[in-house]
Amino acid sequence: MLATLYESFWKAEYWLPPGYTWADLEDSDDITYPHPKDLLAVVPLTFVLLVIRYGSERIIGLPLSRAMGVRDPRRIKATPNPILESFFQTQNKKPEKDDLSHLASQCSLSVRQIQCWFRRRRNQERPLMSKKFSESCWRFLFYSTSFLDGLFVFYNETWFGKPETVWDGYPKQPLQPAIYWWYLLELSFYFSLLLTLSYDVKRKTLKASS
Repeated sequence: MLATLYESFWKAEYWLPPGYTWADLEDSDDITYPHPKDLLAVVPLTFVLLVIRYGSERIIGLPLSRAMGVRDPRRIKATPNPILESFFQTQNKKPEKDDLSHLASQCSLSVRQIQCWFRRRRNQERPLMSKKFSESCWRFLFYSTSFLDGLFVFYNETWFGKPETVWDGYPKQPLQPAIYWWYLLELSFYFSLLLTLSYDVKRKTLKASS
């Protein structure tokens, strides 16, 4: 059944112009065409980018943040309190007035002390300025490099040859090495962002899009 579904999905008439089959895209004479299996190269490239990101944020981002005067604000840690910590993690990080009174009676503290504890506890979870700077530094570095690479790939004539044949007005163009690696690099970058989504700094644009 799976074989039948696979063959039905990859029928040539769904993907290629009339009169052409997948055999026309077989590699030959040192010409490489794109294949679905090429996407497997994204997996190791994704982890390579994660390693490069980790190194660039610490070797470039953090020293540069200090050189540019980016300082993390001094934060006072909240005093360990199991009751308040449980409420903070499971119910609400900004308790209402009634909750504050109830927690104050449970912990034998004043309402003002409870408010102070929750304010300090929320501050502990806010990302540091140095972390924000390091992440932005990495993205600036990657996007700048990607932009320059894209200019080189698409405007350097040494990577492009004339199309051999035409499919209903569309050139039959073999896959060039530079374009191949450029697209894989871009795809790997966004896969790496998916893997680090829960650890990256949550920005205002994320809330707006959701």
